[in-house]
Amino acid sequence: MKKIALIMDGWGRFFTYAWPAGILQKIRERNADANLYIFNSSGSWSLDADYNTGEYNIYRLPDFRDFDGIILDLNNIGYKSVRDFVVERAKASGKPVLSIANEIEDFYYVGIDNYRSIREIINHLAVVHGCRKFWFVMADMENYESMVRTKSLRDYMEEEKIPCEEHDFYFEDFTYECGYHAFSKLKETHTDMPDAVVCANDNIAVGFCEAAKKAGYQAPKDFLVTGFDDFDKATCYIPYLSTVSHVREEVGYCCADILLKIWAGEPVEKFNYTETKSIFSESCGCANQREIDHRGHARDQIIYGIETDEFQAQVLVLEYELLHCKTVQEMILCIQRCFPFMKCDAIYLVLDDHINDFRNQKEFSEHMLSDEEEFHIEGYPDHMNVELAYEDGEVLDCAGKQIDALFPMFDFEQNATDFLFIPLHFRNLAVGYFVIRNAVYLMEKQYLYHIMNALTTAIENLHKKEKAQYLNKMLSDLYVKDAMTGLYNRMGLKEIAVRQFNENKRKRENMLIMFIDMDRLKYINDHFGHESGDLAIRTIAGTILHYCPQEAVPIRTGGDEFLVILPALTQRESEELKTHIRGEIADAAERMELPFALSVSIGCVYTDMGSDRTLDDYIREADEIMYREKREKKAERGR
Repeated sequence: MKKIALIMDGWGRFFTYAWPAGILQKIRERNADANLYIFNSSGSWSLDADYNTGEYNIYRLPDFRDFDGIILDLNNIGYKSVRDFVVERAKASGKPVLSIANEIEDFYYVGIDNYRSIREIINHLAVVHGCRKFWFVMADMENYESMVRTKSLRDYMEEEKIPCEEHDFYFEDFTYECGYHAFSKLKETHTDMPDAVVCANDNIAVGFCEAAKKAGYQAPKDFLVTGFDDFDKATCYIPYLSTVSHVREEVGYCCADILLKIWAGEPVEKFNYTETKSIFSESCGCANQREIDHRGHARDQIIYGIETDEFQAQVLVLEYELLHCKTVQEMILCIQRCFPFMKCDAIYLVLDDHINDFRNQKEFSEHMLSDEEEFHIEGYPDHMNVELAYEDGEVLDCAGKQIDALFPMFDFEQNATDFLFIPLHFRNLAVGYFVIRNAVYLMEKQYLYHIMNALTTAIENLHKKEKAQYLNKMLSDLYVKDAMTGLYNRMGLKEIAVRQFNENKRKRENMLIMFIDMDRLKYINDHFGHESGDLAIRTIAGTILHYCPQEAVPIRTGGDEFLVILPALTQRESEELKTHIRGEIADAAERMELPFALSVSIGCVYTDMGSDRTLDDYIREADEIMYREKREKKAERGR
């Protein structure tokens, strides 16, 4: 099965559905053995550079060498470095590469003939309507289509000897706001309105007309205006807009056709143009040339509004339920309930395992206090976890499933299947990605952004909550734990051991109090240095932690004094515990080749929870027993 990679950036938060629709249509018509893999970002609308970094990271996911053909739509990407990165990787793959609406060296061009199309527009205005004074509202010159259309306009004006100054041009983007801004900016630098205003698309034309209307000017009475692209605005606006019509799906259709020819060894032209048609209408003083089904359009808008309201209601329910999830697994159960209204064949959630760091961390590590977490900023980890896999109405068991590449995980035997890859990130931190199989409904209805925003926000909030809980626990432990040994400190004795003692007293459950004191610490410090003394203390503390039961409360009460509060053991178990601790401490000194012996003195006391004695009473008794042992050792050394 051939694999086609399609790289796209949404227009604002909208999905450019026309390209995949056309590609899949051609594959189905030819019954070709090919599937489409779409890597889509939405980085063009945000002013947050870190957010855009997270979005564009999805382009680092595919290895283009795994594909048989590559299609690039880079016009909406606002970062040259991102465009260059994609182009370089595509070239290095050695696979055939097609570029949509953007001429790139060594790649095939697929799109409309912008130069010829815009020339037809201005020629009509000049020849048919006798226009000699023009304003031009174009998008940013970094956009290839805007650049070509601008060059065509300048060339025409020069060839026809029509006056054209730099201040007759305004450049911004392809939005309604661009047209609105353009009116005030151009009016500031001109005393009179022009004969005609040529706009880079219909959005701009509508924005310009609205701003002009507020200033008392109206097309076509005071000026002629033209758009481009034949959006709904062209046929619904008053006046009807003169525009350039082209079927955008034909671009995707042409891309698939070219790849099929290349795979078959057939020759292909460098430039491949799809058809356009100039439509002259009321905004340039012409009669309307086409029939417009206003009632049909209104009906479609009503149905779309109803469907959108229903979908947004579902998303609100999803957001509410996700808000109350305590784990990623609970979130997955919520996501499963939204599958029916997503209307896709399969969905997968692939995550970096670091998403579980704060929940799974048993011990504190300093690097986890940093603002820079372990998530990647560029690319993805070599191994990632499939946290969710839903296929054809069934949720699969994917516990512990790891993947280290897209394939064979996302191979598929049925042709004309699309896989949509969408980034999941916390601003610039790559957390994972979603994969949706046959996401036609979501792509066509423009619902993707709403779902992804809800899911990403919920996962990020959960991660922040887990981090906060981790940090709170860390701060709590810093309060009650000894920094050198990791045992509880004197505050831990008051906060934890006393509470445990009182609880056992209430239940009439006896305990064992063990007081441990290191032998000859002063001798070690004086003869081998305090670093050796600290090492000896840590060695003893580590042994206590290793051998004491999990429910025990081990405490460092002073420099070389330790206390263990634990459930009552039998006499035999108590003696075995003391033997293990003593033996391991002595063995550790030998393994570490310390220049001194290590030993401890231990005193043990069993509580009687039926008496009135306090924990301090038992600690003093255990302390006295320990000191008797210590005095006996000194006496033996003195003999």
